[in-house]
Amino acid sequence: MVLRRRGISIIAALAIFVCGCSSKSHPTAWSNATGAEQFERLWWSEVKAKNWNEVGYRMAATYVSVTPEGVRDREQTLARLKQLEIEDYALGDVDVRPNGNDLVITYTLTLKGTLASAPLSLERANMMTVWQQQKSGWVAIAHSSLAERL
Repeated sequence: MVLRRRGISIIAALAIFVCGCSSKSHPTAWSNATGAEQFERLWWSEVKAKNWNEVGYRMAATYVSVTPEGVRDREQTLARLKQLEIEDYALGDVDVRPNGNDLVITYTLTLKGTLASAPLSLERANMMTVWQQQKSGWVAIAHSSLAERL
């Protein structure tokens, strides 16, 4: 009888352990990211995958982008990004400079794809993004691109 109770107790404990482990959600890559380079790579990955909810969530309400074509706010930038079909991209020459609650990242972007159905090929275009830690997590507050048409 004692062995039977012990067996039932062990089975019950294992069941609780297994159920507890399987009910936990696995952390996303964003939750594991610890720096601006990872944020930037994840952000471009989300753009490529067209995960617009995540892309928008990672852009501050006051987000501003400066390109050779002019200044864009958050909504204008999202509309432009939705016209982008990325086949492949790579970041290079990454430099991160912390500043209080902000991280400034500069890098070169090589990208192949289309923009508004027109072929797009960037070779080592200079980029800069400012990431800021807010209550909701890290968000991009500003971006600058020297790339034409992006």
